[in-house]
Amino acid sequence: MATKKKVLTKKKATKKKVVKKIVKRAATKKKATPVKKAVKTKTTKKITKKAVKKAIKKTVKKIATPKAPKIKRIVAPQEFKSGENIVYPTHGVGRILTIEKFQYDLVEEQLYVIQFFQDKLTIRVPFVKAKMIGLRNITSKPSMTRTLSILKQKPKIKKAMWSRRAQEYDQKINSGDIKHLSEVVRDLFRKDDQTEQSYSERQMFQVAFERYTREFAISSDLKFEEASNKILEILNKR
Repeated sequence: MATKKKVLTKKKATKKKVVKKIVKRAATKKKATPVKKAVKTKTTKKITKKAVKKAIKKTVKKIATPKAPKIKRIVAPQEFKSGENIVYPTHGVGRILTIEKFQYDLVEEQLYVIQFFQDKLTIRVPFVKAKMIGLRNITSKPSMTRTLSILKQKPKIKKAMWSRRAQEYDQKINSGDIKHLSEVVRDLFRKDDQTEQSYSERQMFQVAFERYTREFAISSDLKFEEASNKILEILNKR
């Protein structure tokens, strides 16, 4: 009986030891797991804070230093040089003073700065619009001498109301065509012994005569007065 009791007590003791060991292991596992979790949460918090700071810095930089807008440059061929004499259809003979760049609404283009000494006027014409406007070179000397033959002809006056004829003459004057200009001079010229013109006729003749004479003077390398006298001589002889 005594031996049986000893065996039972030993078994109980071993069971208690085993249970204690299991409890200890479980306790250590429970303690260890939250520590690991805590470490992980701390590191993730640090990472997220850093990422947020970086993102804020980037956005602040973008707001503080915005990208410079791109400027569109309009490229067109340069037909005329600075200091060159040209003809602008609605103003007559002018001179290109300089060429300058002009920027507006993120667009950059080059312009001709043209001065008309007779009108005391300065205008700017973009390279792109020069052809469309009708900007051209001074008529060559051979072509100019051919227009003198038109001045020698008799005037060709249409049988129509002055208002209609005036409109046609105005279109010819502002066309920029030297041939059309010479036709207006031919048709509106009156000798001293001929019937007097109306005020509007005289004004229109004066504009056409001045524009034609200025171009003729530059083309023939003459002064304005010399060119004027030569043209009037041709008109009076017909």
